Amino acid sequence: MSRFPLRAGLTCLLCIASPLLRADEPDSSVPSFGESVTPIDLSGNVTLDSCMAQALSRNFNVRIQKFSISEAQDSVEVQKAAFVPVFGFSADKQVVQQPSSNLVYTVPYENFETAAFTVNDTLLTGGTVSLGYNLTRTDENPAYTTPNPSFGGNASISVTQPLLSGAGIGYNRTATDIARLGVKISNLNFKSTVLTMVLNVESTYYNLLYQREQYKVQEEELQQAQQLLDENTVRRQTGVNTDLDVMNARAGVAAAKNQLILDGQAVKNSEDNLLQLLGDMSFSTTVGEIHFPDTSVPEVNFARSYKLARENGPNLAVAAATIEQYKLTALKSKRDILPSLSVNGGLGYGSFAATANQSITGAYSGYNWTAGLTLSIPWDMKANKALYHQARSQLRSQEVAYDQADQALLVNVRQAVRSVESSAASLQSSRENTQYAAKAYELTKAQFDAGLATSYLVLQAQNTLETARVSELQAKVTLLQSIANLRFYEGSSLQLYRINLPE
Repeated sequence: MSRFPLRAGLTCLLCIASPLLRADEPDSSVPSFGESVTPIDLSGNVTLDSCMAQALSRNFNVRIQKFSISEAQDSVEVQKAAFVPVFGFSADKQVVQQPSSNLVYTVPYENFETAAFTVNDTLLTGGTVSLGYNLTRTDENPAYTTPNPSFGGNASISVTQPLLSGAGIGYNRTATDIARLGVKISNLNFKSTVLTMVLNVESTYYNLLYQREQYKVQEEELQQAQQLLDENTVRRQTGVNTDLDVMNARAGVAAAKNQLILDGQAVKNSEDNLLQLLGDMSFSTTVGEIHFPDTSVPEVNFARSYKLARENGPNLAVAAATIEQYKLTALKSKRDILPSLSVNGGLGYGSFAATANQSITGAYSGYNWTAGLTLSIPWDMKANKALYHQARSQLRSQEVAYDQADQALLVNVRQAVRSVESSAASLQSSRENTQYAAKAYELTKAQFDAGLATSYLVLQAQNTLETARVSELQAKVTLLQSIANLRFYEGSSLQLYRINLPE
């Protein structure tokens, strides 16, 4: 075989393969969350900002959801590939040797060497274009025709374009547009995952803060109980108090110690929960000091919060994008009800010469052309009509689901705003209750020191004060969590922690 078809074939293969050499390049549009390999650092004063930064780079849910964006982007490329030209090349050799009973003459044979190039492309209009060229070298012995060897070239182009079903740019871009909406939905789901993670980190951080502060309160309670026991023991030895006073004080110390053990366990569990959100695999990280952030009450307004929730919240946006997907599917299904009618045509050119260079413009050449229409009509179109009705039902169902999601969002925002307002009022009431309980304990202790009250009344006042202080701590945490929950629905927590996500 001559070298010309081989060289041309290798060149064609290199052109086809060159885009594949870049297939493993990273996609810079995918957000770089969940890729940190640095150790977790919670030393010193641990703030919400530092916890949030480490959670964004390590949280398992964020890392898992990130891959869905890459998968959705690849789906777009898969759909676009339907309109990418396909190049083809083939080469073959055939030798035909005829048997003969006459030994005097040379055994006749024919040698055929063929190289063919093809390009097939699907157009956005739904049509197809096919280009082809083949070159055949023929060598005969003995020669039946001249020239010998001879070269025959044939070039052709054919076009097929649907006119009804399957026709139109909008129809043929449906799958790609649906895939692009899938990328938007993946980004919105990623946003929802990040918002949920932010809320979980805030809630876990506040819960750990509550558990640690409660532990400190219980330590003070144990100290007061121990102090009362020591005083009652001395007074019993001097005959001022009875054995019952000492036993009551000892019971108070035992109860305080037991509660301190339980509170210590709750602190460790809360630390583990925070480390889990940060993606810690060893749970050996020591959590440093944490402090209550500002508990001032922000100005809340339902109309403002609901507007932000509709604009920034991902759930409604996901439902709206899904509706657009179903609309595209319904339009495509409606077009499929039409009969299949297509126009086709083709043009060919053939040439015959003594050399390969002359095979295109040889002395022996000719043209050919074809044109026609093709019509195909299913008997009753029931299947396509049923698919269209299904698509319409899915669209209407998703529109109802959108209204349902909007209603749920409205209720959630109303409750979140109401929770902030009631939590603020509860905190104020709890602070006043703590002040009253502290004053009552001071008065009862003073009466006890003066011999006007029993140790039992002092223990009751201690328990009341402890309960009031814990209630105030809980009211602080509840207010912070209510504010965080409202920001979650508004989508404003991303701006608070300066988190930028893909749109």
